[in-house]
Amino acid sequence: MIEHPELDPTAERVAVVVAGAGARGAFEAGALSVLLPWLDKQELRPTIFVGTSAGAINATLLAATAQLPAEQAADKLLELWRSLTIREVFRSPLRSGPRTLLTYVGQVLGRAHVVSLLDTTPLLSFAERAFAGFDSELRSNIDTGKVQALALVATDADERTAVFVDLPSAVAPPPPNLDRAIDYRPTRVGFRHVLASSAIPVLFRPIEIDGAYYTDGGVRLNTPLAPALALEATRVVVVATHPMSYPPAAAPTPQIRPPDAVDSTAAILGSLLADRMVEDLHTLDTFNEHTKGTTIRSVRRLFVGPSTRRELGELAARLYAERHSGRRVIRELDFQLAHALLGRAEKGDGDLLSYMLFDPVFIEEAIQLGISHAHEALDSSPSPWRP
Repeated sequence: MIEHPELDPTAERVAVVVAGAGARGAFEAGALSVLLPWLDKQELRPTIFVGTSAGAINATLLAATAQLPAEQAADKLLELWRSLTIREVFRSPLRSGPRTLLTYVGQVLGRAHVVSLLDTTPLLSFAERAFAGFDSELRSNIDTGKVQALALVATDADERTAVFVDLPSAVAPPPPNLDRAIDYRPTRVGFRHVLASSAIPVLFRPIEIDGAYYTDGGVRLNTPLAPALALEATRVVVVATHPMSYPPAAAPTPQIRPPDAVDSTAAILGSLLADRMVEDLHTLDTFNEHTKGTTIRSVRRLFVGPSTRRELGELAARLYAERHSGRRVIRELDFQLAHALLGRAEKGDGDLLSYMLFDPVFIEEAIQLGISHAHEALDSSPSPWRP
């Protein structure tokens, strides 16, 4: 249990938990733009923000705008996502000239140490600019208690989950979770912690913080429900880009070809990002069911996600085929590596691409999809909370 000398044990502690998603984080921003004003009207303004990868971007911005009216905070979040473009996230090594490109090819072939396939220097600059203006507000919100905790999830070199947690000075962090290899590291969160949480292995470079290197938190804990519970949330709002249940088994059908590297990578990524979330949510529901009629306080939860695992991938494939297929991609240097790796998106296979498609049209359509699914979740029953 965390130590908080001024915590009212009867007060609600609402946590927003935002999963990792790459460019899919725009879907989450759209959903949150609906959820924040709704929570405010219910007098359930969130005070705990937990995020992984793209969810770390969303969580940090929400914590830094917690002093604003809910609608304004939501607008700031959407404004950030609508300002993102491919060139503000990564650039192709093709832009670096023939000599650098030859060196890069040599690295990829194993002649030298490779830290990432993409040059993410633009992301470093963008994040520093984007969050520089929010640093003082974030500090004030934490110091005054408007934000009781901001927790960003990364993966360290020992393959343990590192949770960078920003708390008021009088509050101790949760103890390590030995069963899940989760360590809580009290810190003053800055833009490098956001980048560390978002550093997708192989594609993006690891981020150095205090002499140690970190990669994307989604490797081990993509939907960080466990940290929210460790921070003593009494309600959790979970926003993710996968549904919270598995689809029914389809009837076996003949396959035209065996799975290739893209198929296998997509399957592994789906398992990493979705399976633990599904298990954790079901574990929470089971816990709440067993606490009925006892003195143990249940943790109510609200979930927003897409209808199917393929929904955002299908959106990315359609838009990619319309905007960046065929000869047109040759003129988009920053897309050439993505096209080489994921060009089958033109044929409707866009799951992997949906994590990298920082395209204004995809961002906007993903935002609108998130808005639609949030309204569906809130309108589905008299109370969207479970239990």
